[in-house]
Amino acid sequence: MSMLIKACNMITRISDNEEINSQNYLESIDYISNLYSFLKELGEVIPLSKMQFLPSFKGKYIVQKLGIPATDKENEMKVFKVRSTLFLGDRPLLQEIKLKMASICEEIIVFDDTIIFYLP
Repeated sequence: MSMLIKACNMITRISDNEEINSQNYLESIDYISNLYSFLKELGEVIPLSKMQFLPSFKGKYIVQKLGIPATDKENEMKVFKVRSTLFLGDRPLLQEIKLKMASICEEIIVFDDTIIFYLP
């Protein structure tokens, strides 16, 4: 449970302003089941503690309030960006991740030490 909260905090941190981040976090609660499903699947391949979750959730109301661009998938917590040095040059691990996550992702993009997962 603590990993879910920790990941959600990282994913919703879109500003240096703590009030905005808090509002974005609260808005993300509506979509927490997407994060739970994602973490459950990914955690079967690689320890979640070995990854850093990058900001990827931009709530619909925060986006409107700040006038920043976002896609529907970002508004609904269907985009997850994960960084780890374990991804660098480890082709078998990347293949295992892609294979496992293909069941819940419509697209997976790998570049350098970062993977972006898109849920349908």
